[in-house]
Amino acid sequence: MRSSYASIAALLVAVAGVLAGNGVLTTLLPVRAELEHFPALAISLMGSAYFGGMLAGAFLTPRLVQRFGHIKAFGLSSICGAVMILVAGTLVEPHAWVVIGFLRGFFLAGIYAIVESYLQGKAENRIRGRLLGLYSITQYGGWAIGNQFMRLGDPAAFTIFGIAAAVVIVCLAPLLLIEDGPPPKGSRRAGMRLLWLLRTTPVGFVCATLIGFANGPFWSLTPVYATKLGMDGVQTGTLISAITLGSAAFQFPVGRLSDAFDRRKVLIGLTTLTALVEIGIYWSGKLLVGWPFVITGFVLGGIISTQYYASSAYTNDITGRDNAVGVASALLFLYCIGAVLGPVTAYAIMQWLGDPGLYLHNAGIHAAMAVFILLRVLRSPGSDRAGTTSMANQ
Repeated sequence: MRSSYASIAALLVAVAGVLAGNGVLTTLLPVRAELEHFPALAISLMGSAYFGGMLAGAFLTPRLVQRFGHIKAFGLSSICGAVMILVAGTLVEPHAWVVIGFLRGFFLAGIYAIVESYLQGKAENRIRGRLLGLYSITQYGGWAIGNQFMRLGDPAAFTIFGIAAAVVIVCLAPLLLIEDGPPPKGSRRAGMRLLWLLRTTPVGFVCATLIGFANGPFWSLTPVYATKLGMDGVQTGTLISAITLGSAAFQFPVGRLSDAFDRRKVLIGLTTLTALVEIGIYWSGKLLVGWPFVITGFVLGGIISTQYYASSAYTNDITGRDNAVGVASALLFLYCIGAVLGPVTAYAIMQWLGDPGLYLHNAGIHAAMAVFILLRVLRSPGSDRAGTTSMANQ
């Protein structure tokens, strides 16, 4: 048991480093692209290529894990990601950065799917929510730390790229020192089985897609909305930091809650509360600005970000450890599809109802999730605790 805890701790240290190194690129690449006067189309294509890479990575990761195991697959994906950071800092050219964006998305999707499936394979149902909450805190902490690398050099120079790549590589060291084999290599089949997942757990399938549909526009368009409210760069940065901090702060408490109660009912509560907050933001309009909006962002970030892992924990309770790799990849694939399509529909709603329409758009999605899960609970009201017969039907 101690070796399992040690391997999980080492993996989380590695995850923090990998995401810190890659997290700074979410800020650094657009800033550097503006400094280099990249065309607006090229900058947009960089983002699209990134999500395209994530879709491809989610699709191919199960085969990578089946061939090499979790630890080697994680190390390979992380090192390739570090190489992409170095190449981006060396080859500053629009077409190259579009390709690099695709490859970064590919390797990061692999990292997400590998880590989540590893943890799902290690976790018992009674602690699954808390373990995923701890992993999520590590994720957000890594991203937050990584963005502070912007203070360490000139965005127009190579320095920050070099630091980011070095952090990724150094943080892999603890993982290599752990003599602990990975969980069983794989699912009963190597690839994603989306139809099987839909039949096995409609709640997991639908939630992964709709959460991506809401989170995609939330993260990409909230800074735009804040700017249109008249918030300056510092205020907008404070808002995003508050959302990130809220995302981290809520993870473990909600994970603990989902371990103690039916995870579906926890999801109903989260999605309903989210919809109510979003409706409040919509009706407040431009009256909600400055610190009140920052505080609201902290709360909203917390209740939004916990939904994916509560849904993932529920799904893995049902599908079992043998399917952890394929399930993690399938959920990530569905999330990315939603994240690609969500900003398009949200933008259309914003054009129709004004900028606050972003939050009415997301409120509709979260309300639909709450209703769908409620209908599933009414159909199969038993708890989702391990060993219940109702789980097999969900």
